[in-house]
Amino acid sequence: MKEVMTEPPLFKQYVETSQRQIDDTVNVMRQNIQRTEERGGRVADLDHQTRKLADSSADFKRGTNRVRKQLMWKNVRMWVWILVGIAVLIIIIALSVHFGKK
Repeated sequence: MKEVMTEPPLFKQYVETSQRQIDDTVNVMRQNIQRTEERGGRVADLDHQTRKLADSSADFKRGTNRVRKQLMWKNVRMWVWILVGIAVLIIIIALSVHFGKK
């Protein structure tokens, strides 16, 4: 008896080649999906870090403004004391010159 070939050998080879290509494409698509998910996680992390950085920079700005004001008032107080000291010296010198002539 003769065996009946239901599929020609070229067709079988074509199907196997096509199946391998489909499998390769599916694997590439799965890798792409996995990379996209990982990238999405990294983007979320970057977004979170960006918000934290923005908050900390706002806190830093408030802190620097507070320090700047404190130093300004400290400087004003120093100049007031210097001027008061100079005024006292001028008064002492003027009084000693005025009362020293007698």
